[in-house]
Amino acid sequence: MNDDQVERTVDELNRGGRRDGPGIEAFVPFFKAFCNSTRAGIVEQLLGGERCVCELTADVEASQPLVSHHLAVLRGTGFVRMREEGTRTYYSIDWERFDGALDEFRRFVARERGAADASCVCR
Repeated sequence: MNDDQVERTVDELNRGGRRDGPGIEAFVPFFKAFCNSTRAGIVEQLLGGERCVCELTADVEASQPLVSHHLAVLRGTGFVRMREEGTRTYYSIDWERFDGALDEFRRFVARERGAADASCVCR
């Protein structure tokens, strides 16, 4: 998910109420990060701060190409960023975007729960 897609998703979610457009599927890229044990392990390591690929490879006990593949998926979610320093590449969580996506999901759930409660015909 690129920056434009994230902004559009946030705008859609901030409109409030039920939408004719995307719903929970707007959060698939965010949750996709946690749907693989290698990615989940990488995220867990990044929760502790910035790491280089060689550290992540050792920590999750996976090959460098596999870790690099999963890092690319995580970068695609928009909440993992990379920084190059010399011959090493470092990865970290973009907390602003991570927290923003999580907050948007919480608001979405609260809004949907409220809409479901309000539309109940049993009361």
